[in-house]
Amino acid sequence: MSTTTVRHPNVLWAQRSGLLYLTIDVQDCKDPEVHVTNDSEKKSGRVVFKGKAHSHATGPEEHEYELDLELFDEINPDDVKQHSTDRTISLFIGKKEEGPFWPRLLKASGKAPLYVKADWDKWVDEDEEEEASDLMSGFDMSALQSLGGGGGGAGGAGGFDLSQLGDMAGKIEGEDDDSEEEEEDNDEPPPLQKE
Repeated sequence: MSTTTVRHPNVLWAQRSGLLYLTIDVQDCKDPEVHVTNDSEKKSGRVVFKGKAHSHATGPEEHEYELDLELFDEINPDDVKQHSTDRTISLFIGKKEEGPFWPRLLKASGKAPLYVKADWDKWVDEDEEEEASDLMSGFDMSALQSLGGGGGGAGGAGGFDLSQLGDMAGKIEGEDDDSEEEEEDNDEPPPLQKE
């Protein structure tokens, strides 16, 4: 007689004033069940996930995963986008009202469960949100689709212009295009100074 242990997948989250990013970390999840709903009475959203998948830690063994998250505030269930890869399920969930950042993901106060963590790759502080969106404006994220695996040969750059990355780096660092010409070519260390 075997008993099946239900596990909770790791969930990474980040937010913007009108949007939540959730990443459910499951490998090779076949036919996942994801339900995102809003409960006006409780004034909270809910994310429910069920699926069978492999674990990154235990290898080829398949496990049952479940997740039931009661969110801090209400969401717009008509503004939910889901993207699945071999390793993760990403959810983009619109908040019911755009406004200040939520102090936490979950309704319950106190420490979040160990499997719920901040997604530092997507995290932007509330006072830096506009600056981050300004940097990303003009950068075509859809062009990155051809860079990832899952299509067309060896995963080359497709029609993506890599010079856009350099241009973006210049914007981040505040450089001008002419800055390289102005730099001196000096490979020697500076002279030591006496104090």
